[in-house]
Amino acid sequence: MTRLVVCDTGPLLHLSEAGGLHLLQSTGRVLIPDLVADEFEQNAQGWKPPHWITIQKMDKDAGKQAENWRVTGIVDPGEANAIALAVQLKADWLLTDDAKARQFAESLGLEVHGSIGLLLWSLGEGFIQKDQAYNLLDGLA
Repeated sequence: MTRLVVCDTGPLLHLSEAGGLHLLQSTGRVLIPDLVADEFEQNAQGWKPPHWITIQKMDKDAGKQAENWRVTGIVDPGEANAIALAVQLKADWLLTDDAKARQFAESLGLEVHGSIGLLLWSLGEGFIQKDQAYNLLDGLA
């Protein structure tokens, strides 16, 4: 069974800048909401999400929930949409580097990881070697 992973903007940007975006591909099927794709393109100097990342529309209920979380200040827009999409799809993992979003998503029962957690997972699974992990970690710092 393929793991379903929803990612917000932070890990996409951080892993891109560190040269480790390809590690996401090893996690399973990676999806991002439209807003995260837009944020990524605006902040990544014109880069677009790789072809193996699926840009997924949220259903109406998830969109309303994300808007509520954003308006009430629970989380920022990108994180709100990623969390709502993860809930909608019953994702196996949510990837976020935002502490507030992580805590909120965990309160909803989501399994949450960040860029460093993904790096450690990749090392443990044998997708990268120790020296590569150190180099990527330096890029994330």
